[in-house]
Amino acid sequence: MNSELIEHVMFVQQIPPFDILPKQVLQELTKNITITYVTAGQVLTDNDELQDTILLIKKGILVKRTCINNETSTIEKYGEGDLCRQLILNNNSTLVVEEDALVYCLKLDDVLSAVGEYPSVMQFLTVSHETRLKQTIISQHATEISASPLNNTLIGDLISKQAATISQDETIQQAAEKMTRLGYSSLVVLKQEGSIGIKELGIVTDRDIRVRCVAEALPYTTQVSEIMTKDLYSIDASSIAFDGLIMMMDKNIHHLLVTKNSQLHGVITITDLMHKEAQNAAHLISVIRRAKTVDELVKVGVMLPDVQLKMTKLGIAGLQIGKSISALSKALTVKLIELGQEELGQAPVPFAWFSAGSLARQEQLAYSDQDNGLIISDSALPEHFDWFKKLANFVCDGLNLCGFVYCPGNVMASNIKWRQTQKVWLDYFRTWIDTPSPQALLNSSIFFDLSFVYGEMSLVSDIKKYVLSKTTKSTLFLAHLSKNMQSNRPPLGFIRDFVLISSGDNKSTMDLKHNAIAPIVDLARIYALALGIEETCTIGRLQKVAECKTGNSVVSRSSALSLIDAFEFLVQLKLGLYLKKSLADLPVNNYLSPGDISRLERTHLKDAFKVIKTLQDARQVML
Repeated sequence: MNSELIEHVMFVQQIPPFDILPKQVLQELTKNITITYVTAGQVLTDNDELQDTILLIKKGILVKRTCINNETSTIEKYGEGDLCRQLILNNNSTLVVEEDALVYCLKLDDVLSAVGEYPSVMQFLTVSHETRLKQTIISQHATEISASPLNNTLIGDLISKQAATISQDETIQQAAEKMTRLGYSSLVVLKQEGSIGIKELGIVTDRDIRVRCVAEALPYTTQVSEIMTKDLYSIDASSIAFDGLIMMMDKNIHHLLVTKNSQLHGVITITDLMHKEAQNAAHLISVIRRAKTVDELVKVGVMLPDVQLKMTKLGIAGLQIGKSISALSKALTVKLIELGQEELGQAPVPFAWFSAGSLARQEQLAYSDQDNGLIISDSALPEHFDWFKKLANFVCDGLNLCGFVYCPGNVMASNIKWRQTQKVWLDYFRTWIDTPSPQALLNSSIFFDLSFVYGEMSLVSDIKKYVLSKTTKSTLFLAHLSKNMQSNRPPLGFIRDFVLISSGDNKSTMDLKHNAIAPIVDLARIYALALGIEETCTIGRLQKVAECKTGNSVVSRSSALSLIDAFEFLVQLKLGLYLKKSLADLPVNNYLSPGDISRLERTHLKDAFKVIKTLQDARQVML
């Protein structure tokens, strides 16, 4: 191989996706390379000889521009070492030489002929960056499937026999006889509702019979409806099993009705799912619920970083890890509230403890701080507030000991400002929406992600309904939220490299949390508030937006789905960053150096940033 060809191979093999090709394929590919010198001002999209050509920039700068309403804007710049596909995508924009450039030219047909046995390379070159990101997520999902059995199992696949039922009028003895005969641990209790048909009323388990009948010395002739569990939760048979496990852990239940086409299909137990799941977060939640002291909870809390690292090593999806850590965090909070009430006595009036921020979105990870608050019934008297102060301090101190450190901004129930009656909270939200000051917008980014944890649920749900009733009509508030969101931009440079922090302890890195993940969280929140979507988690919000028939007035379905792909990729990248820092015994934080990830990962990271930037720009245009 002559020296010129060696030079070509060495240059091309540094550029994704060619960096994954074997040497002999690269040699074949580079045989057909032509090198062209182009001068500033040339419009390459007008050059017939360069049509259907992939350009690799050796030196100089090319600019991709578009013209909308007679206004020309720069979309992207290509510098040394960049691959430009503009001349093969033909997407109604122009490619102009900004600085004299030396480019390597590869005809698309020659490339596809050389890399025909490498479909991932072909797809990388011929599809949009949104589609490329989608394919990356699909590949990640394939890895996750092999990592966690519950991610690859539908709830319906675990149902081996139909649910057994019993009428509400039948006796406890008849229920026990039926369970024994069928070998079931539970029966679904049914009620006939006139011409409407049969309705699931509750569920009775063998434990209900032991605890509520035998232990209480009830006559066996008592109707089964007297001892059944009335709070029923259900899940569709098409849902993944992992979501069923998370639901049962979150609701503290052991049986879940499974429906198919809106009809009762079966019953799944938490034991069924725990046997399928190797990484057993459910076991830790069981330990939390049996704890008698704060010290016992702390022993579980300090385990969470290791649990997270083990799940990351196994290749479990970042979103599933977030759900697991969030479920554990919520269980710790609930248990601390219960222990607090054992020490302080029962609450003088109804209250609701809520989570905000990442825990409310089910996206909390180990190493996170806490965001929470207390909503107290309007019936509270002045002398009652000292009790709630003591409870708030007890719980927030306990969470800090368990590893969920105090919020640096003091957004906690231990702060009297965030421990108020429902009336005061409603006033807060009304003021934030009607008068969107900078502080109001900051509060909105925290408290508009609100999730009930413990107590009287209506105190939280009433506020959430009130908020959505106002935000769907408040274009001024949404405009201010959109403008405020622009302060967190993805660190995407116009030419080749990322825009990195220029000084300080985190010099030459980028902040994945604030400049990559937070913008997607912000966009999803704005879309949800505009459309009246009750969902709190980021992926759930974007999925609802994609399904919403009126969603096109806010964001297109394809854009919402692209944001989901970007979010999944970035969360997985962040968890990988945490893992690397932990293994290297470095402080765990959100600062990523581009040199610590592969060239291909850097390309996918740019793809994610482009998706975010495009949709941020779209919100800016709407202001």
